[in-house]
Amino acid sequence: MRIERHQVATPALDDFSDRIGRQVHSDSRAGLMTATEWQLISDAFLDQLGALSVTSPELSSPEARALLRNAAEAAAGAVSFAAYYPRERFSVFLDYVNIGMSYDPEAADTPTPLTAHRWVNAFCLAVLTDTFDRHAEAFIFTWQALASSSDLATALLSHFLTRIDTPSNAGDDPALRALHALAIRDRAAFDAAVLGLLDRTDGTRPRTLLPLLPLALSALAHRAHGWLPAVESDYLPHSLVTGFATTERLPEDLTWPVRLDRPTPPLPLHPDSEAHYERGIRRAIAPEPDDGYPVSSLAHAFGQQVRLFRARASHADDITDTQLADLRLASEIGSALSRIALADPGSIVAVTLAGRTVHFPATRDDDTGPGHWQLAVSLALITGNQDDLAPLLLASPTHSTGDRSVYAAYRLALHDHLRGIDARPAVEKARLEAARAQEWGFFPAPVALLSQLVDGDEAGFNLALLDALTAHRDHHRVADRATEPTAPLNLDVLALACHARRHRGWTVRVESPYLPARLLRGHDSAHRH
Repeated sequence: MRIERHQVATPALDDFSDRIGRQVHSDSRAGLMTATEWQLISDAFLDQLGALSVTSPELSSPEARALLRNAAEAAAGAVSFAAYYPRERFSVFLDYVNIGMSYDPEAADTPTPLTAHRWVNAFCLAVLTDTFDRHAEAFIFTWQALASSSDLATALLSHFLTRIDTPSNAGDDPALRALHALAIRDRAAFDAAVLGLLDRTDGTRPRTLLPLLPLALSALAHRAHGWLPAVESDYLPHSLVTGFATTERLPEDLTWPVRLDRPTPPLPLHPDSEAHYERGIRRAIAPEPDDGYPVSSLAHAFGQQVRLFRARASHADDITDTQLADLRLASEIGSALSRIALADPGSIVAVTLAGRTVHFPATRDDDTGPGHWQLAVSLALITGNQDDLAPLLLASPTHSTGDRSVYAAYRLALHDHLRGIDARPAVEKARLEAARAQEWGFFPAPVALLSQLVDGDEAGFNLALLDALTAHRDHHRVADRATEPTAPLNLDVLALACHARRHRGWTVRVESPYLPARLLRGHDSAHRH
């Protein structure tokens, strides 16, 4: 049986990233962002997702997943505001626009409670994105404040919390009947109830093409019993019902080598911009005495050199002699920053950059901190230059400053592995860290890839490599991330691939512009010492 969707007036899909960015920025600058603002933002994401479903009803793209995730996060923001403000600290973060908002306790009136309808919609989005556990407390607090309590809200919550009793009388409400049927595993009754909900679907906004309640109920049925909808309809995209489920890749499922393309366009690279970058870098690595030899300028040049390398690499599948020179100089600068951090405070450090010896004052601050350390290690592994790598291994990631980022455990695990220390305990901590990074909207470090390297599993490494590069590709197919400087290459992943090839002798079975062949081969790229 197939159910066709109703007709809506769908807006243009283009320019959404700019529009939603302007909306969130405007709301954040206009004053206190309340549950109302977060709900309107959630609706905007859902309207875009509904509009996208007109041309791509399967909604299996990274863009679709990001739109749903951010709609859920904004809706949870409305719930959190009603639950916590002004008594408790909480935060909301939207990775689609890379904007977050933190709330502190303050003297203010208690906010207006959510309506049952808004609560249910937010709950449904949490089900579809598997984020209920993260926001459970806020949902419970706001459920307690619902006027007379909502039977539907209570029934939904009781599916997750056994201490809450399910309403005994479903009556004519198909949603309550569906939840009751789900609890007693009555497949026929559940399907009939969901069909009843779909028969009531209408509306003029694009978001009405994706009715949240039957979608969430179908998702609960799939997670609990493996049931899939009995009706065929674009109202219930398979990707949303199954949580974008993918089957685990096994070596025997693939024909190696596997080709992975890079869909992002080349980054803009104007000759005047290149010349400007190069002048600034030359001045930083060969300063005049009057410049004072500032380490901050060297750290800035480090970032600029990496950016220039990535931009040039985006224009071809493999790298040129010019890009190799970019890479080698970036690795030298990164290593020099570590040497500067290792020196005794108050001393002067001699470092060699582009064949010239330059003296800098010993410095330990953010310019020689954990982020620079991680990037410098990646570059040293890619070039294979052991002289560049040596001071980085002597200096821990936190030699200069502490590390409170979501990459701290990964950096320590990488440091342990490269020093020949058993890195498995640190890798396990990094796994937990990576899960939190994803929850908070940060792109995680390649922990699974490092884990396979630590375990000595070549086949697993290649599978993890394919997954890591696919994740990087998909991340940059969302919003306007295709234009980010990191889009052409994931240097952390490339570094581990080069390290596995050079030091383990493993065959890298993924072919991709993300893995320039000249670097993997090591020909003309590695300094031999």
